[in-house]
Amino acid sequence: MNNMDWGLIRSFLAVSRLGSVSAAARELAVSQPTVSREIQALESATGLNLFRRMTQGLQLTNEGQALVDAASRMGEAADLFSRQASGLSVELEGDVRISANEIVGIYLLPPAITAFREQHPGVHVEIVISNRVSSLSKREADIAMRMFRPTQPDLVVRRLPDMELGFYAHRDYVAKHGEPSSIEDFQQHTVIGYDESMEYIEAAARLGYTFVRDNFALRTDHMLAQIHLARAGAGIVGTHVELAKHWPELVRILKWVPLPALEYWIVCHRDVQYNSRIRELMQFLANWFAEDPYRGLVL
Repeated sequence: MNNMDWGLIRSFLAVSRLGSVSAAARELAVSQPTVSREIQALESATGLNLFRRMTQGLQLTNEGQALVDAASRMGEAADLFSRQASGLSVELEGDVRISANEIVGIYLLPPAITAFREQHPGVHVEIVISNRVSSLSKREADIAMRMFRPTQPDLVVRRLPDMELGFYAHRDYVAKHGEPSSIEDFQQHTVIGYDESMEYIEAAARLGYTFVRDNFALRTDHMLAQIHLARAGAGIVGTHVELAKHWPELVRILKWVPLPALEYWIVCHRDVQYNSRIRELMQFLANWFAEDPYRGLVL
């Protein structure tokens, strides 16, 4: 067992963390049979049963649990190797992976990426659109556009201009239901919020307002779906002021609610900041958005 295949251990780690072969396959971007074969190969190589097959998925055995810490350290070392190897690259060619939420990835990034590739056609850009926070240490992305202040000490960050937020509803909705005059009145309206995410409820609590899941008659974790529901007249949504200005059917309401501006940051891991293509794209995006986050907005 001196030459243990890292690929087998990587699959073991993913299954141990996620509890199923299918979820591990999605995370590793391989097929389910591949993950199953690698788990079987690792069990054969170690002579151990690492998982119990349960109706709800796979559960670590005592032997499997005993190996998780060592496997995790191997995973961290592999991530470090990948980041540092990437950081040594001096070529302005190759792939750069950037993560952003739906609003930034769909409306704001396209014109910036188009302009960047006109200058650097050898750089291939992969855009990961997700509202969850991608792990830069695990190389889920090389660069991340984030809407909150990064606090990890191993990140290189640059703050971009804040984004103003406001509440909006279709003009027909306001004509039919009126504009809320208090928080209590607001909670009786059709408010469009999140489903699994607690972002709305936590933000309201920071302002001193109490909201619970049942206050949101319409719930979805997809920001674009929230906006389109409001544009269809379904209810009230919180979104970017500069975006909403481009949809004349939406009117701003609840201006008396003291919504804080949304912070906007561009971030990379310190181990890859010297990679020429990552550094060049990060600098380009920082300059592009420096004066106006909505520059070249695509709707």
